[in-house]
Amino acid sequence: MSFGREGTDEVAPGRGSFEEFIVEDDEALAALVNLIAVLADNEYFMGRRISEWADAGPLLESTAACAAITQDKLGESRILYPLLEELPWPNPPATLQDEADRARRYSVSFLDEPFESWSDVVAALALINPALNVVLEAVSNSKYENLAKRATRILDEERLTSAYAESLVRQLAYEERGRKLLQERVERLLPEMLCWFGPEGEEGLERLEREGLASMTNEQMRQRYLDRVVPLLEEVGIDVPVERNESEKRWEYGELPWSEWNQLQRRLERKKSVV
Repeated sequence: MSFGREGTDEVAPGRGSFEEFIVEDDEALAALVNLIAVLADNEYFMGRRISEWADAGPLLESTAACAAITQDKLGESRILYPLLEELPWPNPPATLQDEADRARRYSVSFLDEPFESWSDVVAALALINPALNVVLEAVSNSKYENLAKRATRILDEERLTSAYAESLVRQLAYEERGRKLLQERVERLLPEMLCWFGPEGEEGLERLEREGLASMTNEQMRQRYLDRVVPLLEEVGIDVPVERNESEKRWEYGELPWSEWNQLQRRLERKKSVV
């Protein structure tokens, strides 16, 4: 994944109250700051959106699960945001306590507005959550130990959420109407999530990898992500616009909407419909 510069172009002097993590390559440092902001914001807005269903799930079990996932997601964002203050970077993105705290968001556009239906909740857990986990896996052995420790902790917490998301996909797709709703969400959300890992060979992640801050290229992460999400979706009857190239052992996914892609904020710039 390639991450652009945030804020000014100068690297700030050390802040004495923190044990600083030093990155000699300024571009790699910029990419690291952006990666943490992207992870934290997506965890935060996942928590916010799912919290809005904590008293409105279709079953008592789902209502309770939404409350638990909300707590996990907001907690995960809160252990990531402080890392931005540890790094010697001026004016890092502010920690979000409320979604209006900062104008610039580093979350996917699917999370911009409250979910209109339960199928949005299922789609977010089935498609956004696995992408976050793949990036967390890529930094779980980072030489930036504070990030690696937090990534490992979050991945441990996410095992139950991943299993629950799989059960939700099966439940929703069991009936034809639910399967149709899930198909519509996949068609909308999957292109954004495939873009989320960045164009193949993008510079930011190359630098993170060279510095030992991440262990996968953006294409390796995208392929791992597809390994995770495609088999389940196809099993429940969802048409996923990708093909498995067995000779090259990779997924082919066609052209992605890069013209709508915001590289810095890692999101598609969707046009608002005119009322």
